[in-house]
Amino acid sequence: MNTKRPKIAVIGAGWAGLSAAVSLIHRADISLFEAGRQAGGRARAIAGKDDGFSFLDNGQHILLGAYHHGVQTLMQHIGVQPESAFLRQPLRWYIHEGLQFQTASLPAPWHLLVGILRAKNLSFSLKIKLLSDMSALQRWAAHHKTDLTVAKWLRTRNVPRSLLGQFWQPLVWGALNTPLEQASLRILCNVLNDGVWSEKANSDYLLPKQDLGRIVAEPALDFLHKHGAKIHLETRVSHLNHHIDGRIEINGEIFDAVVLAVAPYHVDALLPEDTPDYIQTAYQSLHYHAITTVYLRYAQAVKLPAPLTGFADGTAQWVLHRGTLGLPDNEVVVVISVSDCTEAWKDKDLAEKVHADIKRVCPDLDKPEAVRIITEKRATTAATVDFIQPDFSWLHHRRIYPAGDYLHPRYPATLEAAVQSGFAAAEKLMLDLRFE
Repeated sequence: MNTKRPKIAVIGAGWAGLSAAVSLIHRADISLFEAGRQAGGRARAIAGKDDGFSFLDNGQHILLGAYHHGVQTLMQHIGVQPESAFLRQPLRWYIHEGLQFQTASLPAPWHLLVGILRAKNLSFSLKIKLLSDMSALQRWAAHHKTDLTVAKWLRTRNVPRSLLGQFWQPLVWGALNTPLEQASLRILCNVLNDGVWSEKANSDYLLPKQDLGRIVAEPALDFLHKHGAKIHLETRVSHLNHHIDGRIEINGEIFDAVVLAVAPYHVDALLPEDTPDYIQTAYQSLHYHAITTVYLRYAQAVKLPAPLTGFADGTAQWVLHRGTLGLPDNEVVVVISVSDCTEAWKDKDLAEKVHADIKRVCPDLDKPEAVRIITEKRATTAATVDFIQPDFSWLHHRRIYPAGDYLHPRYPATLEAAVQSGFAAAEKLMLDLRFE
């Protein structure tokens, strides 16, 4: 058994890498390497010109109350109170001129059952149909081992077009960022099972009141620095080379093990040259989808009917009202999932179309004073049918431990998946080193 305090490198300071480093800091000497100027990965504050907005992130992230095994645990470790960072709101589904309901103040599953029975703009027969389909989906999750696409399952259930457009498609796009024709029904069930189906509190929205840098990235770096970690921002790492004694050399320094927590499309440049083809192929076969975030600031207050207002037939999919968060009430944030699968618009045209959607709810609004459009072209890996996690035994044997949201065995590529993956890589690493 190895009792020496190991020397560990964490490559990548996104949420997975930060989580791994935080998990390891009391048990190992940590060096954190990040090629960019700031930590946070694909969930970070946008540095530089803010165009007068209260803050800008590289995407509008909406978390769930179910995120307590990952994100909320990480925040506790680094001394950030979720209450100060997020506004917690009961799940409220609000589609403009469409399905509208809010979970009831009852334990699960009654919170959802009663909420849907009280829904607006939906006939009683369609309410019963929606509840019947949800019940059937729970039974499917419990008894079927073979995965299939969400679209195929919906066809077997003869889901009406109105429910498809006002509930199932927005749900799948928002949760999985994957078109229905490719989206995994199994992964969708995992999200629902651990969220809205499990207990009422797990279905709550956690809406960020601060930029993502202040919520996790900056406090995590401060925590790591305080506990002795060496932090190397704007530092690129070349191919991982094995030292003669089996340890790993990084930029001329020798480490006992490495957590590899970079985006999957950067992994190939770092893997040892003798890495088996099947591992490289697994990374190269991943598919990605984009998310576009549109920030708009108006001269007057925007009065939206719900904190999150959805559109079943608009360019905008979800509009977040920042006034609800205690931020300026003249700012809104629009989320467009799978934006690579929609018609490509120039920024000016996209802004006009999004503004036109908002005017459907707020007809008195003048044109926005400022607009900022941010598209993450590879925001998430696709949550497709029968995704099989690569066998990393070869890498583990060589003391390399991949981590990232795309590697979670049950969830789509979310912040919760990233944090849990970082924790899991850290635990696997320490377990392996302990018995060498």
